[in-house]
Amino acid sequence: MKQRFILAFALLLAGCLAFVRATPSDAQPPDIDLMTIHVRMEAVILSDDNGANPKGVLSLKQLKQWIDNENESLRASNAHIVVDFDAAHDLDRVKNSTINHLAHNNDRVASRQAARYPGKMVVFFRAYGPAGSGIGVTGNGYTAYNAYVPVGSIGCSGSTTTDCSASYTVMPSVYCGTTVATDPVDSKHPNPPIASDGSGCTYAPSSWYVYQNFSQLSHEVGHYFGLPHTFPGTYDFLSTPAALQSWYDGNPRSGTTRSIKIYDGDSPAGPLISDGTNLTSGWTFTVTDTPPDAGAHLFNDNNIGFCHPPTGKTLSDGSGATIVFNGPSYTLHALFSGKPVSLTFRPDKDDVMSYFVCRKPMLFTRSQVATMRHNLMQDPQRSYLLCTNPQDVDLKPYMNCPTAVPHFVYPHPRTGPTVKPGGPITQF
Repeated sequence: MKQRFILAFALLLAGCLAFVRATPSDAQPPDIDLMTIHVRMEAVILSDDNGANPKGVLSLKQLKQWIDNENESLRASNAHIVVDFDAAHDLDRVKNSTINHLAHNNDRVASRQAARYPGKMVVFFRAYGPAGSGIGVTGNGYTAYNAYVPVGSIGCSGSTTTDCSASYTVMPSVYCGTTVATDPVDSKHPNPPIASDGSGCTYAPSSWYVYQNFSQLSHEVGHYFGLPHTFPGTYDFLSTPAALQSWYDGNPRSGTTRSIKIYDGDSPAGPLISDGTNLTSGWTFTVTDTPPDAGAHLFNDNNIGFCHPPTGKTLSDGSGATIVFNGPSYTLHALFSGKPVSLTFRPDKDDVMSYFVCRKPMLFTRSQVATMRHNLMQDPQRSYLLCTNPQDVDLKPYMNCPTAVPHFVYPHPRTGPTVKPGGPITQF
């Protein structure tokens, strides 16, 4: 009897210990880097006030291809970020000539329109076609950063759209007109660098391999999440030996060491030489693992394929500087204070934030992923995208979510106001 009691007590004790070990207080904290971030996207397909640039320039199938490519890049990069889009609730068509003709500007009218979609990343698909197409203005994608969160989002306590605004991303809405010519077709490279872009677009016969720019939305969303280019400046402008030499020889910013690192787009630090565009604003960039890159225009502006460049080809423009290509790398031979200097570049041609397109899907680096996740969870200019999203509720304890409740929202174009004075935010 005594032995049975002892055995029963031992089994009971073991069960209690197992229960204690399984209690939540002893559970391991979650790995936040592996928790999925959901960002809801609103797609706004634009036309002029009179409806010009007819509806249907961008089909829903094509729009979804861009979004699918974005999510595939994030998945393949282990970013654990998903862009959510539901055409029934996240697609709008707007007639507004001002927004439809945006040209790399941060426009108040566009910001007010973006503020109509609280809690969402807003992407304007501006009617755009090649010159002579009659479809609309020329241009490419870009991201307009401003230091405001949308009206109706947590973190905005203003009562009018002059108090709070919205950042937005701008894309073209002519899907098959956004092309990239990567490499010449020749006997040394009879096979294309990418088997197929999967776009369904057809192009006229060419002596170059031509692809639909399937990574364009991925690139612009990367900017929206806080990433810089992998090359200096807001535009790819270093396309000659003279330009690379001048950039190296330029008056550097305080604290900048004159080295190949000045060509690294991971930081706004660099020479005080303007590239003719507005300086990138917004976050202090924290990307640390992309190699120095002078850009893709150095290749295609000089009729050199950028996925499979030649070995031994030399560029010379009379400046005294030369560039010698050696397959995956190239070397600048230049002069600094009358002394020769050689700088060898090995750009990452698979990086989403470059202007190269050499694989599908294009990839983000580990540091780019960390930067995007940090901005989405901690920067008030982006964390509003997650703070009221039911899909991100498990992340809320680890996020920077302001506690102030907004008391005004710009009326939603389909359903009217979503926030009453002092009331909660309703998700669409």
